Amino acid sequence: MDASALPRYATDPEGVIADAVVAVEPAMSPELIQSVVRDTFPRGTQRRKLAELLQGDLSWLTQGRSESPTIVERLIRALREQGAKDVQQPRCGTCGQARRLVGVLPGSASRICNTCEGRRRHKANPCSVCGRHEFMTRDREGRPRCRAHPPDDGADPVEGLCRIIQQICPNLPEQTVAEAIRAAAPVTARQRKLLWALEDRPDLLTGHGAHGPVKVLHLIAALRERGAVNLVTPACPYCSRDVPLPRTRDGLRCCAECRSAARAEPCAWCGRDRPVMGRTFDGLPLCHACRQRNPVVHQVCAQCGKRRYIQAREDGRPLCERCHQYPTATCSECGEQRPCLHISTDAPLCIPCTRKRRPRAICVACHRDNMVSYRTADGEPLCSSCGATHRPCAQCGRTLRIHGIAPNGDELCPTCWRHHPARKRPCSECGTATHLHHYGLCPDCAAHARLRDVLSVEGRMRPGIEPVFNALVRQPGTNLLYWLNRRPARLSALRTLAAGSGPITHDTLDGLRPAKVIDNLRMHLVAGGALPARDEQLAALERWLAARTTQVRAPESSKVLQAYVTWHLLRRLRRFSRRRPVSQAQAHGVRAYVTQVVRLLNWLHTQDVALSTCTQDHLDAWLDDYPARGPRVHGFLAWTSRNGHTRQLAVELPTPSFTGQLIAQDTRWQMVNRLIHDDEIPVPDKAAGLLALLFAQDLSRIVALTTEHVEITPSTVLLRLGQVPAQMPPPLDDYIRTLHAQAMAPDTAGERWLLPGRFPAQHLSRSQLVRRLHPLGIRPRMARNTALVEMASELPAVMVSRLLGVHQNTADSWKHIGGQDNAYAAEVARRT
Repeated sequence: MDASALPRYATDPEGVIADAVVAVEPAMSPELIQSVVRDTFPRGTQRRKLAELLQGDLSWLTQGRSESPTIVERLIRALREQGAKDVQQPRCGTCGQARRLVGVLPGSASRICNTCEGRRRHKANPCSVCGRHEFMTRDREGRPRCRAHPPDDGADPVEGLCRIIQQICPNLPEQTVAEAIRAAAPVTARQRKLLWALEDRPDLLTGHGAHGPVKVLHLIAALRERGAVNLVTPACPYCSRDVPLPRTRDGLRCCAECRSAARAEPCAWCGRDRPVMGRTFDGLPLCHACRQRNPVVHQVCAQCGKRRYIQAREDGRPLCERCHQYPTATCSECGEQRPCLHISTDAPLCIPCTRKRRPRAICVACHRDNMVSYRTADGEPLCSSCGATHRPCAQCGRTLRIHGIAPNGDELCPTCWRHHPARKRPCSECGTATHLHHYGLCPDCAAHARLRDVLSVEGRMRPGIEPVFNALVRQPGTNLLYWLNRRPARLSALRTLAAGSGPITHDTLDGLRPAKVIDNLRMHLVAGGALPARDEQLAALERWLAARTTQVRAPESSKVLQAYVTWHLLRRLRRFSRRRPVSQAQAHGVRAYVTQVVRLLNWLHTQDVALSTCTQDHLDAWLDDYPARGPRVHGFLAWTSRNGHTRQLAVELPTPSFTGQLIAQDTRWQMVNRLIHDDEIPVPDKAAGLLALLFAQDLSRIVALTTEHVEITPSTVLLRLGQVPAQMPPPLDDYIRTLHAQAMAPDTAGERWLLPGRFPAQHLSRSQLVRRLHPLGIRPRMARNTALVEMASELPAVMVSRLLGVHQNTADSWKHIGGQDNAYAAEVARRT
């Protein structure tokens, strides 16, 4: 039902009551009246009933009629406490005095005061012994008794209770038992009823307490607190759970869930048998989920101004679920500072951890292990997808799960609701109309507020952390929120940086852990300009080498290895990194070399042989078990012999064979044709495969190509692979155009990679490109070798070097492998 079709007292009861009171008390402001109404009547049903009464007849406030309902009397009393003078308090229907009315005069609708109600009670209940009209209590059979003739001849019920309890708990002192009885039932009449119940059924204290009054449960709890061990707290007689039993069902004490289950009715909207948690304006029952969509209980949110279900009130201001924010505390599960539930206890829980605590079971519909969101009529578990009610969508007509309701009442599926204009609302911070994230904020404003809270200490950010904030907020709000909330360790790292001092540098990040989280954070800071770019492969290799060289046991050998690493390996890599970043394969190769050198030096140490005295026999003995280690230590031994650290040592190197590292030409061109004509292959994979098959490019160089390597004209596309740009043939030129346009489209800082990676300021890794080309049948090394042989056999080595970016010596080697021996150059010379 649409809210516009309901009467005003159903949708705005506070406004109706305020208008009625202002008509009688002009001096009172509507805001004060509404505040009094909310404080006096916390339940919406009470406010709606009162508004209906006052909208129909204002004389309830002015004539002081004795038949006035209790809610009218409560309102008048609250208004008079706030200074109201014209409203009249209802008068007693018997004595006519303006007193608090507590009873109803039999045979009429008039209400009477406490004094008249007492007289009526005494007159209606003469003593069953003497007949005097001095009603005091009732005996065991329910007959009235006066003060002079109390039940059980005035015996103290505490003594009888002590005798019964000490028969079960003989070690408990009588004084302790009496204290427990008076704590559970301080009134004598309650103690007497408790005694009668235990005399009828002594087993109420030993497990059958659900069959007695609620004071039996209080007595058991009080006795167990004082050391009683033979008493048994009863379980729920319907579900057999050891939980509190605050309700009554069919004369037995039961838990709240079983009482609600007994009150289940078919919901008027979803049709499921659920406990009645509310009713429509027509009086039809509603379950808990449907009650939140009932326009009768909706109110105007004080923050977003929308009429919604009110989740909570802050300082008297009603807030909907999107605008209400739970108080912040440290979650007892994840340790994060987040909005939490149960904040007044010792174990607050944030919203994500609360959801994780939901029970899991096998869904009876899809048979998957998932969180239990619904249950069947038989109590079987259902997941959220299978248990949600499916109804026809008002827009597309498909029977799907209803995800939202339009302002006109149309129920929409998730797809239609996602594109419906009603879902876009103005942000309370920036005013942008979009899909709000939470608390009335759009994703961008919510992400900025979340990041500022994480990077702030005592409500403010220090100057050194502001570049980090400026670098991270460059991301779209949705991406930043997902990035922040994805891993708790990421938030811990940001809070550590915020609590530090000084500017944020690469050295600052190198001292934090875990490494994967810090590396990801470093990528974002480099992309946002907060940190300068550096060769991460080289930096990681330097840290690894510093730790690996310390594993050499002999001090003299350790010094030699450190000198080799510093003045040979790292010196070459640093010189190389001036032209292009160190590739993953290069760093992996250096790690493999140093690992085998460390093993050799430690083996010599176990043989009591110094590195300077190592002979060829020692080396051959080490290589006997693993001959493949020889090529890995060849460079180190050649360097030590040149620098006088060892004698001349020889390592037999395997003769390279390219028979198994080449592919047939027809197979190669079949791969090229597949890359060109298969439309299901992504454009980046097509371009990378063709560059490897046609231009002999290594994958580590392909992934490092940027827009600066491309020169585009209306008719040609030039790609600079070496010193001379190469013209790309069709359709490879179209692929390069597409990658170039995609790289230039986003507004990102740093390099614009033709093959961008998952993280900012990073290109696609070589290993990832290998995994994408392998299903296509392309083996990078074999494709490159075949292309090099083909081009070296047709072009001069100097042209291959300048065109493909390989060294002149490498081009000459491939010329010899191709078997041409500069025949093409000699033929050109003869022509001249």
